[in-house]
Parts: sequence; C-alpha cells; structure tokens
Amino acid sequence: MENTYLRVKGIIKKDDKYLLIKRWVDDRIPDPFVWEFLDTEVNHGEAPDDAVLRAIRELLSIEGKIEKIEYTWSNMLGDTHCVGIAYICSIPEDEEENIVLTEEYGEYEWVTKEEFPYYIENRYVLKDLENREL
Repeated sequence: MENTYLRVKGIIKKDDKYLLIKRWVDDRIPDPFVWEFLDTEVNHGEAPDDAVLRAIRELLSIEGKIEKIEYTWSNMLGDTHCVGIAYICSIPEDEEENIVLTEEYGEYEWVTKEEFPYYIENRYVLKDLENREL
C-alpha cells in the first residue's frame, strides 16, 4: 500500500541563533525528550505555507513570518513516504517573552548553528543542515 504525507519544518532564526524546542516523545525511555525545530504535518487541503505558520501559532502561542524556503527533503519510514519543506521563519522580537509552549514541549532555547550537533540527535536533519548558510 502506498502512503505519502507532507511535513513542514519551521526553522525560526534571530540574528545568528535558531529556536529549538524540546519535545516529549516517549516516557518509556531514559530521556523522553528530543530537541528539534518546529514541525507539523500538512493537513489535507492546507497550503504548506499556512501549515508552518499554524505550527508556530499553535506550538509557541505567537505569530510567525515566513522569510524563505530553505530546503526540501524526502525519506521512507517503513512503507510510508515522507516529503518535507523546511522554511526559515522569524517571530517579532517583542513577542519572544510571550512564548508559551504546549504540554508536549518541555522548553525552548536559542542556539547557534555550531551548537546543533549538541542538541539535535536526528542525523538526517543534521545532514540536511550541514552545508547550508541558513
């Protein structure tokens, strides 16, 4: 059976730092949280641009702005094909203090590109970012 879905990733940038959030994945493992960028699945009939802005609004409780599309990706997860679009986004500087994470996210942190390997465990994401200027 063929199954394909679309995901969007919001890489929120401020000067030379990027917003990472710590998401709960599974409480049956020693460290149930992973650091990642905002991401979400695109709903049926939803435009990808709208989906990434929705993710920012829903996950951070503030409005975001798309700056540009940075890259696309594609991978197989078993028999499911995942296709994705990564956006560089921004949030209003005066809104940073109003960030409120949803329950599944533990905390957030602004990090430099050089710090990504110390936070992000997903080797595919790190490889996607490896030679990018961002």
